[in-house]
Amino acid sequence: MQYEHDTYDRHLKRGNAAGRHPQNREGSHLRGAIYLRLSKDDDGRKESSSIGSQRRLLLRYAQEKGFPIVREYSDDGWSGTTFDRPAFQEMIRDIKRGEINLVMTKDLSRLGRDYILSGQYTELFFPSMNVRFIAVNDGYDSAVSDMDLIPFRNIINEMYARDISRKIRSSLRTRMEDGSYIGNFAPYGYIKQPGPPVQLIPDPETASIVKEIFSMGAEGRTPAEIADSLNQRKIPSPAVYRCLKHPWLCENNYTVKRIWTANSVLKMLHNPVYLGRMIQGKSRKLSFKSRLTVANPAELWVDAGRTHEPLVSEAVFEACKEEIQKRRCRR
Repeated sequence: MQYEHDTYDRHLKRGNAAGRHPQNREGSHLRGAIYLRLSKDDDGRKESSSIGSQRRLLLRYAQEKGFPIVREYSDDGWSGTTFDRPAFQEMIRDIKRGEINLVMTKDLSRLGRDYILSGQYTELFFPSMNVRFIAVNDGYDSAVSDMDLIPFRNIINEMYARDISRKIRSSLRTRMEDGSYIGNFAPYGYIKQPGPPVQLIPDPETASIVKEIFSMGAEGRTPAEIADSLNQRKIPSPAVYRCLKHPWLCENNYTVKRIWTANSVLKMLHNPVYLGRMIQGKSRKLSFKSRLTVANPAELWVDAGRTHEPLVSEAVFEACKEEIQKRRCRR
């Protein structure tokens, strides 16, 4: 991932520019930090890897060794395949400011599961900043341990993440084939009914709006005209409505215009979910290390057929398609 490699390079260059080169650790005053991380992929391991368990282990170890702990950084729910984690980035900033010169983790996998970037931090960045790094359960202490086995441990940690990713993809595909809805949020006009399988049921607040949109489309109203009508009546757009129903979401992350647009209406008029059909798997992650998604070819989509109550009839859906096609032909 180019972004994360660039992030690491910036950290290293700024550290060297600040003149923090490796020095003799003898007699240095330690300012310790514990770093905790738990991703959703680790849920099955429960207490053995929980944030609380990691904290107790590290604080007990620090007390036994007489290491002063002045900071705690915790990334709960963040994958080890990315280093763009909020607490980790905060720790890096504190290191560059000279506030931390000892970092402790339960094991190397808590630091990260990308073996290239993990190696760059343990073998280059931390030494360049005169930071002592300890992975307790791996028996590694940069002040006294040999670095030879660390790259192999990092590779094993990445292989674990790769294997978990493959199992998750297989599980999700099975659920899609069974007709279970796997999206984080239901399409506009529906709400999720817990399963298994997770099903879609009409949303009492917005299902009627979806029906009205299709009705206007079948009558020949353009998507832009439909959007204008909805905006004039101050009906929240799908993105705004989602944020209203989930207050912890930030609107800035989901919508820029905060209003209905011709494009948002057009997407709805093309979406077979409103016919009661469940088609998923239209996109996939570029890599288990990346958040980027790419479109899947149609032959890889998962069509589970009719799985939920339709909001529009086949006749109305087809009438909308015909009106859209007529306008395209007139151009």
